[in-house]
Amino acid sequence: MDINEKRAEGYLEEAELSLDSAKAIFDEAQRTEKKLWAHVVKASYDSMEQAISAALAIKDVMIPKDHPEKVSEFITNYNIQGKAADILLSWLRKRGKSQYVDVRGGKVSIPHEVFTEIDAEAIIIDCEFIIKYVKELIRI
Repeated sequence: MDINEKRAEGYLEEAELSLDSAKAIFDEAQRTEKKLWAHVVKASYDSMEQAISAALAIKDVMIPKDHPEKVSEFITNYNIQGKAADILLSWLRKRGKSQYVDVRGGKVSIPHEVFTEIDAEAIIIDCEFIIKYVKELIRI
């Protein structure tokens, strides 16, 4: 196994662990009725980025630290279209809202007030799709 395959495996392991964390947070939110949905979104999004980083590692592409650039590099290097691209671009646009309190249109945007259980459930499903997609794409 070469170094790029080893890096890719590491990224995929981290992607799976981040998804496990998202699911655990989801279960805790349901159990306690705490508004942890933004945390599920954050962990799931991180998982998707780790998965696409695995694909970039296989191609020996420098993995950008900037989130939009990372998604763009993946889409460009693998000519990704359709559902996978749509998922990544959609959640990329929502990523910042899951992490940062911000002022938008004169109103304070607070992550735990932005995301719902439906959002959290949707991103977990999307994340599972992306991980499976990347595994099939790079076949390691």
